[in-house]
Amino acid sequence: MVQRVAARRPARRVTVAACAALMLLTGCRSREERAAKFAAMYESAMADNNPFMARLAMQKAVAYDDANPDYWQQLGSVQLALGDYSGAFNAYLRANELDHSNPAVLQALADLAVIGGHSEDAQRYARQVLLLRPDDPAPQTTLGFVALRNRDYDGALKRAETVLASRVDDSNATILKARALAGQGKAEPALTLLRDFVAGHPRDASALDALGDLSGRFGNLPGQKDAQSRELELRPKDVGLRVNYARTLYRLGERDAAHDMLLPMMRSGEHGGLLIDMLALFLRYEPRDRALAEVRALAPQASAGDKMRYAYFLMMAGQAAEGEALVAPLVSLPVTAANAAPLALLAQAQAMQGRNDDALKLLDAVLAFDDGNITALRARTDLYLRTGRGRQAVFDAQRLVASKPRSADDRVRLARAYTLAGQPQLAENTYRAGIQEIGGADPLLFAGLRNFLVKAGRNDELAAVQKQFVEQTQLARAQW
Repeated sequence: MVQRVAARRPARRVTVAACAALMLLTGCRSREERAAKFAAMYESAMADNNPFMARLAMQKAVAYDDANPDYWQQLGSVQLALGDYSGAFNAYLRANELDHSNPAVLQALADLAVIGGHSEDAQRYARQVLLLRPDDPAPQTTLGFVALRNRDYDGALKRAETVLASRVDDSNATILKARALAGQGKAEPALTLLRDFVAGHPRDASALDALGDLSGRFGNLPGQKDAQSRELELRPKDVGLRVNYARTLYRLGERDAAHDMLLPMMRSGEHGGLLIDMLALFLRYEPRDRALAEVRALAPQASAGDKMRYAYFLMMAGQAAEGEALVAPLVSLPVTAANAAPLALLAQAQAMQGRNDDALKLLDAVLAFDDGNITALRARTDLYLRTGRGRQAVFDAQRLVASKPRSADDRVRLARAYTLAGQPQLAENTYRAGIQEIGGADPLLFAGLRNFLVKAGRNDELAAVQKQFVEQTQLARAQW
């Protein structure tokens, strides 16, 4: 991610007193005066490292004076600081509508367009910056990241070298060069470049993040652990980083250290919405008895939403009855927007215990209310597959793939449904289309295709599939 717009979400919250202060300003006479006073409050809040208050103030300012480009630029800046890239882009876009000649706004739009995958917009904004500031290295880096996203590694490397020729310590250009080298398959030069840079810039979180990411992609788990641990020292409250670090520890076999990192966040409920990711790590790496004992202790005190996640863990751990007991008191018919997903989860628990009629009744009710409910569609597809109803499974699985085209699990469901329905060619087509469209050398799709070919007696095609798997794995490592 381009460092200029990769600000991390602060942990502070708006106080009641601060909100009250905002309300007092509404007594000012003119709209311009009111806007100016809120803008001053924005400056004060930013100086006090309180971006939440700053955002509220600037939102008030633009509400009173919509035609001031500086206010919109400041709103974009604070949205960026809070990690709201969509809000930041919209604010900068309005600032640019009011003033087409501000290179800082254009550069922010270019960087945000890169992050959003909008290469053409990123190029357009970056070239506008170059027209205003021909010697500015920032748009060169942006264009390099566009080239990287388009897998033009030579072009990306050239852009990086251009910037580094005049700014040897440029973090973004160094990261760009390392990722371009990685894209060319030059793992050690890429990692060495980042290691050397981090040695001289130990507090550069973006460089550490890139070093950890590339180390992991090339299988250097100790290097990934080192980079993540150093980044965690800079951002100790970053829940996502803590979960990724725990994942690396688990992969290295350091189970107790990983466990001790995750459990306190689960106990406190301060898991940043990543409880399901933590539970997935528990399910995969923790001794079953210990994980079950801890979930059983945590679930009763959890919020209703987290109870659903704990119930799903119990189901996946083979304790469907316990999962049902956790969910059942919280939901009941009729179906509403609020309880549709929990009811589908309850039905899934019933189906896993062989109570297919009860489960199907609930699933049919949920899908009659919301025919696109993903949880219910998956549960009903699995029920149909388990009970040999191939044609019904095909219908639901097709809707799943249409809604979630990048879900490998759902592609496998559809392929299994076609096989069960006696349509082997469509099953094979589903595997191959998924491999081509999703990419990333997904192991589920490749394993499914291999099994399909073996059962069809086409073992002579396995070598070609393995070659494709290796090629996609190499390509996935190169993606930034």
